[in-house]
Amino acid sequence: MKKVLKTRTILLGMVLFSTCLSAQTTEWKTATSKDGKVMAKYNFSTRINENGEKAPVVETIATTIEHIPIENAVLLMKDISKHKDFRGEKSSELVETISNNEWIIYYFNEKSLIAPSVDGSYIMTFEEDKKNKTATFTIMADPTLVTETDASRITYAKEIYSFKELHGDQLEITIKTTVSPGFKVPSILMKKAFPKKIFDSMNKFVVLAKTEKR
Repeated sequence: MKKVLKTRTILLGMVLFSTCLSAQTTEWKTATSKDGKVMAKYNFSTRINENGEKAPVVETIATTIEHIPIENAVLLMKDISKHKDFRGEKSSELVETISNNEWIIYYFNEKSLIAPSVDGSYIMTFEEDKKNKTATFTIMADPTLVTETDASRITYAKEIYSFKELHGDQLEITIKTTVSPGFKVPSILMKKAFPKKIFDSMNKFVVLAKTEKR
């Protein structure tokens, strides 16, 4: 069952993300946080969604280096209930533990003045290379993992959290995201949120990781 689920998720990811290849652009923008600690790149493009309609896609890459033990970052990622605290959702829940390095998770965000309530079911996987001192978490949307609700379901999203130990007890943190909103959003509003949204998420992650108890 575990092998079937993993294979199915990989295939789903290949199908979903191949639909966007022709729509991606190379017009990446770069930015640096005010304190100079976080470097960000972001790109806006479109894809053809499951209904044959054009939908926006946002890609981001954020990198920073901090004095944080890699174990803290790993523990934070494995505590699904804390994901909401750096991602910005109302709730983040563990649905099922598939294995020691694979989980089904669920995120939910309440309705706001400019957006409906939004949710998403995802599979999160963990890979660790102790020899090279790296750890990677990949979060891939799979809308079929949890029964649909009245909320707008995210169907197209992938996030990669990468951690690499450097000299001097420093940790390089890289967060890559690709997401298409589960609802129609004005382009001007979506673009206005960046790069601030990238910096906020990384800064919140760093604060939480520093205080994570081992």
